[in-house]
Amino acid sequence: MWTIASDIDGTLTGDRESLDQLTRRIHQLRSTGQAYLIFSTGRRLDQVLAGVAKEGLPEPDAVLCQVGTEVYLPPLTEHSKPLEAWRSHLLQTYSREEAESFLSGIDGLEMQPDEFNTELKTSCYLDRCPDPDSAALEVRRRVELHADRYQVIWSSGRDLDILPAAAGKGKAIRFLVRLMNLDAQRVVVAGDTGNDATMFEEFRCGVVVANARSELVELARSLGEDGVYLAQRPHAGGVEEGLKHLGVFDGDVT
Repeated sequence: MWTIASDIDGTLTGDRESLDQLTRRIHQLRSTGQAYLIFSTGRRLDQVLAGVAKEGLPEPDAVLCQVGTEVYLPPLTEHSKPLEAWRSHLLQTYSREEAESFLSGIDGLEMQPDEFNTELKTSCYLDRCPDPDSAALEVRRRVELHADRYQVIWSSGRDLDILPAAAGKGKAIRFLVRLMNLDAQRVVVAGDTGNDATMFEEFRCGVVVANARSELVELARSLGEDGVYLAQRPHAGGVEEGLKHLGVFDGDVT
């Protein structure tokens, strides 16, 4: 059985026709027990569920929300609570107050809305800073002294997250793979921005869609072409292309 772990926004979304095709192919694999689907996203769980209901997203087997700081297992509803084992593990070393202190005095920094700032995720926008990349580097410099407890995720030239060092998309997927006794050698990840980078660092088999940001493309190239596939198509079409190239899909689905 393959485990498919994919980002949502920009990776699966962006081309509804291609997404519908990909959804059909994934549904066929899941219905015969050949695939386990994980969404690994910056979205909240209610936004993921809305995506399944209204955007054509395939139904997942598990959801990792808020950039790998929350893990959800079925039944997936608006009232679902994050898996306590993962939450407790991350809270051992993370202080929201200390994380916020690393952002102090950054000119132009704007905090993200409250729903994206949680007890385990401190998130801001840097696109209004005079030099966003330099601002991100300054935050990284401050956090480096506490790298055993915190990490910085910088993506899309705008979004910066301070997470527990033990968190992130890649490590959350690894946790779930062990928890569900999945085959770690048959995990394929898919993404499009820098906040997907840890998925590719943790699992060297993956798909980078054609519309991906340069920071992820550069990482993929540095990892080599043995396992990471740079798709020619964007969005869900690129994910389908990559999964076929990597041997997850065989033949055509109508």
